[in-house]
Amino acid sequence: MKLTKQDCALIEIATKVAKDNCDIYADLSMHVGCAVRAKSGKVYVGINLKTSHSVCAEQVAIGQAYACGERELDTIVAVKMNKDGGTRVVSPCGLCRYIFDKFGISLNVIVEDVASGKILKVPAAKLLPYPYKRERKLNTNRSDL
Repeated sequence: MKLTKQDCALIEIATKVAKDNCDIYADLSMHVGCAVRAKSGKVYVGINLKTSHSVCAEQVAIGQAYACGERELDTIVAVKMNKDGGTRVVSPCGLCRYIFDKFGISLNVIVEDVASGKILKVPAAKLLPYPYKRERKLNTNRSDL
């Protein structure tokens, strides 16, 4: 999908969140800011929390949106601070992709196509094409196993 002006504004918000909060980390190896836009149009933000059990910026932003009563999310983006002070859009980790799926969050995700360097917007479902589904029973009689 093509990025809209609203999407570009969301990237700027995530960038500002990352830059405004980089003082809490001496080590910028994984400092990320995130912005998620709800279908209501409101924007919620988050930063990653580095501990022995780190929490991703996407999870914090989604948690903030949910805590404020939002249940329908539209678009999310994460921006990583580089050690040189620059920033770049990053794709969500596997756990965040799993959370999008488990919560049934059908949002769009702004990602970087690392091969081309282009910024794209894709449905979250495309990021996890073969999700884990616990309730599905394996049919051992199938010939395709």
